[in-house]
Amino acid sequence: MLRAARIKFIAITMLILLGVFLTSGVVIFGLIHKNVNVSTEIALKEMLDKVRPGELSSVEIQRGIIIRTTASGAIDFTYDSNCYDEIQIFDIYKQAVDSGESSGSIGDTFYRIFENKDERLFIAADRSIEKEFESQSATVYFLVLAGSYILLFFIVWGLSYVVFRPIQDAFIKQNQFISDASHELKTPISIISASAEVLSLESDNEYVTNIKQQTHRMSSLISDLLSLAKLDETKELLDNKELNLSVLIGKCVLQFDALAFERGMEITTDFDSNIEITADAASVEKIITILLDNALKYSEDKEIRCTLKKNGEKAIFTVYNKSYSIKADTKNKIFERFYRAENSRSRDTGGSGLGLSIAKRVAEINKWKIYATIEENQSITMHVIFSE
Repeated sequence: MLRAARIKFIAITMLILLGVFLTSGVVIFGLIHKNVNVSTEIALKEMLDKVRPGELSSVEIQRGIIIRTTASGAIDFTYDSNCYDEIQIFDIYKQAVDSGESSGSIGDTFYRIFENKDERLFIAADRSIEKEFESQSATVYFLVLAGSYILLFFIVWGLSYVVFRPIQDAFIKQNQFISDASHELKTPISIISASAEVLSLESDNEYVTNIKQQTHRMSSLISDLLSLAKLDETKELLDNKELNLSVLIGKCVLQFDALAFERGMEITTDFDSNIEITADAASVEKIITILLDNALKYSEDKEIRCTLKKNGEKAIFTVYNKSYSIKADTKNKIFERFYRAENSRSRDTGGSGLGLSIAKRVAEINKWKIYATIEENQSITMHVIFSE
């Protein structure tokens, strides 16, 4: 349980850090990209300001191209020979004109086209250095981000032990207290129960009957508390082996037939045959016993339906019973310790509110899934998904 909480703590913390890193990355790259665009606009404007009537060959520009064509077909141009050659500038010019766009980019060259009825003016600026800087910044940031994220993961992982150490110590002490107290209570409860049996031989009245009922209920509660303490303290050694789940669960259901008959109920089954799975037989029996016992105690109809179906590599077991007072919002609460939807009903049936908590813990240890679906004021269905 604490291990799952620690993993959740690490996962949430790392997701938050990832969100912070990604947000900061987007902001940083947005600013860098904006600066590149601004510097490009400035470079293009500076070249445009240098255009004057007359030949362009006398105009000196850096990292750019200026081409002017007239309606009569005359072409005048200038360019920075350190960045381009004559073939390249006219290839870029042709691509820009053919695109039909008055502005854009071709590779690392950004251009603008100005046209009127007499001439077309084409100006372009080389931004390869700025784009290379932008690309290198992205690479460096990614490497720093990856390194920092890995380092922070190990820091958070180590910190989680420090954060959860007091909780773990308190949890261990709590379980130890429950275990010790339960063991201490078993002796007086046994004595009271034995004394009540002796009294019933002499005078079996309502007071003796109440004593017997309450000692039985207390004994069941202590057994449940010991089971939970044992499950919480350590994962029991699981004897996982190949099982015929259909046969094993069928035997568990058969054990409840006599009890169901006594209460005027019937358990119907719909099982796929020969479902085989690798699992711990004791855990399967424990969880099925709890669910069937719960259904018999709280069913408000004569029929309880059990199904077992194969679904790929998994097997799904369900227990359905009518419950005309069940609320839909209790489907998660019913797995909480000592939760009872109907306290008076639980006292009558001897329920302690721990059965489903134990079932959930057994499922968690075996990495199975258990959950409830509820039709409000109609029925409740418990689902167990067995997986290897």
